[in-house]
Amino acid sequence: MQEATTQEKNTKQDDEFHLPGLTVLRDAVQNASRKVPPRNKLQQDGIAGATTAVSSLPDGMANGLLAGVNPVYGLYACIAGPLVGGLFSSSQLMMITATSASAIMAGQTLRGLPADERGQVFFLLVVLIGVFQAVLGLLGQGRLTRFVSFSVMIGFLTGISVLLIMSQLPTATGYTPSGSNSIYRTINLLLNVDKLHLPSTGMAALTVLLAIFLQKTPLKKIFALIAIAIPSAVVFFFGLEGVKVVQDVGDISGGIPSLVVPPFSAISLDIITGAAAVAIVILIQGAGVSQSVPNKDGSPSNTSRDFVAHGAANIASGFFQGLPVGGSLGTTAINVLARAQTRWASIFSSLAMTLIVAVFSGVVAYTAMPSLGAMLILAGIRSIKLSDIVATWNPGWKSWPSFLAAGVTFGATLILPIPSAVGIGVLLSAFLFVTQSSTEVTLVELRKRDDGKIEEHRPPKTLKRNKVTVLNVYGNLYYAGARTLEHLLPQPENAQNPVVILRLRGRSSLGATLVSVLANYAAMLKSVNGKLYLTGVSEGVNREVLHSDLLRMNGPVKAFKVEPELGLSTHNAVVDAEAWLLEREETNQ
Repeated sequence: MQEATTQEKNTKQDDEFHLPGLTVLRDAVQNASRKVPPRNKLQQDGIAGATTAVSSLPDGMANGLLAGVNPVYGLYACIAGPLVGGLFSSSQLMMITATSASAIMAGQTLRGLPADERGQVFFLLVVLIGVFQAVLGLLGQGRLTRFVSFSVMIGFLTGISVLLIMSQLPTATGYTPSGSNSIYRTINLLLNVDKLHLPSTGMAALTVLLAIFLQKTPLKKIFALIAIAIPSAVVFFFGLEGVKVVQDVGDISGGIPSLVVPPFSAISLDIITGAAAVAIVILIQGAGVSQSVPNKDGSPSNTSRDFVAHGAANIASGFFQGLPVGGSLGTTAINVLARAQTRWASIFSSLAMTLIVAVFSGVVAYTAMPSLGAMLILAGIRSIKLSDIVATWNPGWKSWPSFLAAGVTFGATLILPIPSAVGIGVLLSAFLFVTQSSTEVTLVELRKRDDGKIEEHRPPKTLKRNKVTVLNVYGNLYYAGARTLEHLLPQPENAQNPVVILRLRGRSSLGATLVSVLANYAAMLKSVNGKLYLTGVSEGVNREVLHSDLLRMNGPVKAFKVEPELGLSTHNAVVDAEAWLLEREETNQ
């Protein structure tokens, strides 16, 4: 028994002293080595994997065109990304595959290079993106995404969902609208309804009807595949003119991807900075996608582990001639829509894409594009979380910053390039943090009842003479928060010998702004022969008080170090203050 206890203690100590990278890597390997799920779940994951693979065909090739490289590289990314990402990701239903945002950014990074050099350096860029992501994950930096607020993330994800819907309207209707961005093109399409290609629109409508109907039948597990297959068969057998099929977008008979070694000698500052920028955008988007699909077994996701999964997937994609990959909202939505159960759906998607490219490319080449567009539109609609949107707004004026941040991020995502929208979202998150942390500062007065219990009361606006006032402060006291506290502190005015005891328990440091505020307040108390006590002071805060010229010059300030017993340092300060007041009273007599 003692041996077991000792072993458990040693194991706990080992966990406590693990480097973040070792812990993240260990957990990722454990994820990858988990046992195969039950047969019924495995069957459903296989169906979901086949569905996402087929639905990824047009997007994968289109993303290759967006990046300015061979469209087949997009399909290779749909092989490497889901396989490696599915093995290591803690978010079991998130599909790590080629995305339009990462493709566009990668293409923009290398747009200055000649076409013959771009293809060689492109895979180097993808590998570097993966290296940045893996390093951030191994260092445990997934916590950085906590600083992107829920409101900003909801605005971004809703914008991405709407963009997904608008981007597929031309595919589903067979009409190519004009316009400089998705909004203008959608408006142009709505104004030219009479020009829509009726056979294409009909096949898209048939797909939607089948998808809705089949979900209520015994065929609900394979509804997505059937909803795509039947319209595609109609187009093939009846020879509907003008209805585009997959082979009209690009040739997918490229064979299985082979291993290539990127030219690492071509590394330059521009490529490094470009890879870092693309890596960060992919990680932020992936964090948002992960939040939208909780694990069905109830296990929590780990953002740092997802960073490692993104990094490993991009490194694999780069070595196997693929585009940069990331958490795809559209493909993840299709995965959920197809009733995926575990991470095996992502792995099966990779295997299905490999089979399609190697064997069935001729059959899949005749898949109707309007059907694929219609399924993506359904996925985009499903990924819009109305409950989350409503959650950004609550009655009361204090909710306006969150609502504004969500709205601005949503609008920026629709109008601006994805990297710019993400940048605006990050800045808005910082704005929300500063404004809310500065306004959510609360000051209360602590009063001891006759039975010894402590009550909280609204603090007085002015201090009383020869009286001890004990104050407790809640909230962030850095920068603007310290200035908010300055306005909340009761003023001495003409009171003589007032004593203020300010509890600082749980604060590891004060910061220059708060030190300045306390120094000015101590000077105000000194002008009426009063004193300022700081209690619950940690070692770090105590050093700041002792070494601060401001507090020493403007004193009188007395600090009581934190005690293990809650409230003991404040009690000691009250006893000391009352003794000081008694001494002052005897002196005056």
